Amino acid sequence: MSVASTKENSVWQALTFDCFGTLIDWAEGLRQALTDEGAFEAVKPRFDEFLHFREKREAEWEALPYRHYREILAVSLREAYVEFGATLDEPAALRVADSLRRWPPFPDTVSALRRLGSHFPLLLLSNVDRAPLAAVVERLGIPFAELVTAEDVRSYKPAPAHFQEAKRRLSSRTEGWLHVAASQFHDLEPAHALGISCAYVNRTGAKAPESAAPRMMVKDLNELCKKLGV
Repeated sequence: MSVASTKENSVWQALTFDCFGTLIDWAEGLRQALTDEGAFEAVKPRFDEFLHFREKREAEWEALPYRHYREILAVSLREAYVEFGATLDEPAALRVADSLRRWPPFPDTVSALRRLGSHFPLLLLSNVDRAPLAAVVERLGIPFAELVTAEDVRSYKPAPAHFQEAKRRLSSRTEGWLHVAASQFHDLEPAHALGISCAYVNRTGAKAPESAAPRMMVKDLNELCKKLGV
């Protein structure tokens, strides 16, 4: 363990994580779910564009009065299919939404969380509903201290409610709070605005946002472990 890592480790008292896109492979999980529905070929040639458009529509729905994430994911999928000249019926869209509890973690997720969990309390801040998030946690086998879901706070990141609720639950440990996430829009920017330190899990090699500069940037959770000296 390096001296720098030891000092970095001593700063933190608790870690919070985004889930989907940070711990769980969102793109691969959705690809598999659409394949199971026989619906992937219709969007395969422009899948990255499809993902971006669907996420944009999802964010627009999430900014409206609260409704369950299962419904938002399903309707945003259907809208994205229409935009790309195809269709996905409502039952299929809801099955895809229900499948997210089975989506795969990134290869580094479980081993890294086990290492981190032996040194820090771990919390999850997620935009999904409580039941599917609890199912994901059970599959990962990681004893998260707290789960903060959109269903709990009746709001979606990047709105501040998740972070405010996490602050309440962390109590005296907020001075040593590090939020770990891959989304600039959903996590880095709102956390920065609230004065919360972030670790940016940059699996794609994207440029870190200057307006929400993270405390550290890592390519995956294994590198986070190294930087924290665990």
